[in-house]
Amino acid sequence: MTRPIRFLTMLAVVTSFAVLALTAGTTSARAMASCGIVNASGQAWIVVAKNVSCTRAKQVTRAFAARTSRLHSGQSVVVTTSLLPGFHCVLASKGKPGGSCATAGAAKSVLWLVA
Repeated sequence: MTRPIRFLTMLAVVTSFAVLALTAGTTSARAMASCGIVNASGQAWIVVAKNVSCTRAKQVTRAFAARTSRLHSGQSVVVTTSLLPGFHCVLASKGKPGGSCATAGAAKSVLWLVA
């Protein structure tokens, strides 16, 4: 499996877990936790994190919001950020713009989706 496809697969998996976390209200240490909604780049973003502080997750969302919202449908970009050393991030637009950053094995992750 190529690297971009792996990241898109991870984004899909993380998105599924985020939806479950948001609907179930799960906040345990091992589950994804809702960090609320952040307004950035003229849009509202749903932010979810796993083993990353909500403060840091919101910073990452603000850092990538403009770049994420500029993506055309079907487009994706793999990036890194100094806010989360060791994480790989994917910004994508498939239906709605969003992105995720995760460590290898997704032990720690951040997800944001346009609300």
